[in-house]
Amino acid sequence: MRLGGGAIPTSNRFNHQNYPTTPAVPPVFQKLTAIPGQSEQCPELHASLGIRRVYVVHGTFLGNDPLGLSEVLREIGRSIPLAASAANSIATAIEERTRAIAGSLPSELGNYSADFRDLFQSLTGPDPVVELMTWSSQNHHVARADLAVRLAAELLRRNFDNEERVLLWGHSHAGNAFALLTNLLANQKDAVARFFDASRGQMDAHWLEVRNLLAASPTPHPIAKNILIAAFGTPVRYGWDLSGCRELVHVLHHREYPPDAPTLTQPLYPPHKFLDVLNARYGDWVQAFAIAGTDVSTPVVSGTNEALDQLLTEGLVSPELTVELKFIGSNRIQKLCGWWKTGTRCHQDGINVLVEYEPSGRLTALGKPIELSLLGHGVATSLHWLPAHLKLVTDQFLKTITRI
Repeated sequence: MRLGGGAIPTSNRFNHQNYPTTPAVPPVFQKLTAIPGQSEQCPELHASLGIRRVYVVHGTFLGNDPLGLSEVLREIGRSIPLAASAANSIATAIEERTRAIAGSLPSELGNYSADFRDLFQSLTGPDPVVELMTWSSQNHHVARADLAVRLAAELLRRNFDNEERVLLWGHSHAGNAFALLTNLLANQKDAVARFFDASRGQMDAHWLEVRNLLAASPTPHPIAKNILIAAFGTPVRYGWDLSGCRELVHVLHHREYPPDAPTLTQPLYPPHKFLDVLNARYGDWVQAFAIAGTDVSTPVVSGTNEALDQLLTEGLVSPELTVELKFIGSNRIQKLCGWWKTGTRCHQDGINVLVEYEPSGRLTALGKPIELSLLGHGVATSLHWLPAHLKLVTDQFLKTITRI
């Protein structure tokens, strides 16, 4: 049986999560109020949890369509003529608004900035050391796999001792790179070998280094027990292996959920009204949207991406083809819409914290409430919400872990 939060180790072997998930541990519902300024210090990361280093990793919101949202919507329009007008209208609006938001990234939303790191450091004190980690942020398997391998290389090179814990703090698809990392550190030899074989196009030094280090290491790798993970707004994609980390917490923006299924979000197919999407009526729209079938590969990595797709989507069950899905011409969009219909919000493993944000009255540079920015996805990177997020994550860890 899968458990979360310091639970019995599992053997995931890079399997994908299915839709909808069945969380191993009941999700936590929480209303969150912003903590003004720096009034709430958080020395417990080091004093109580023994964390010596924090890696803060951004997600994929960097361009006008970084997650392929509008591209998928336009394909829906091509596949379903009756939905073309609405789908194309939403796609155009997303492109325009995302382009404008991407231009305002220095204001903190959608990206972990140097100011975010500095505030994080001031809240925790000089220990742990807080570092920003960047990656290509492209929206496909190869990019996320490369981030996972880079993180593995960084952790394995440092050779942390038993009393030094590491916190990975990531937004959006950075969390899915963390999921791949847990499978790497779980170090099931046959599964890890299949991962590197599928990634045969990746011959950079860090890939070869990690492959050799894991091949010579125990199962799981000893460093796994030192890794704590806080994932914000991570779409439900790759499976997690809890023997590849010590603790795992998901923070998910969740609003107006179905009363008979409170851990689900409102189904994304048939499409919502545009204003419901724009105003994040049901919470983080991007987290619910960016599931399997929404990747956008590039010609340079297409071969490797296809090989990884076969590995990483193995075991992913196709959705039931209800009547309205059978009229969709594209098989890919047919599956995607079927998965969207499940309204999946939670991850199978770890502690899912479903957060309803109390309005803070703060606005982005575009005049949008920060809780609703980036279609409900940007609150995770907000400076204003960092103290509350840090306290929330720390409190969750303190419930299940004590210092060695």
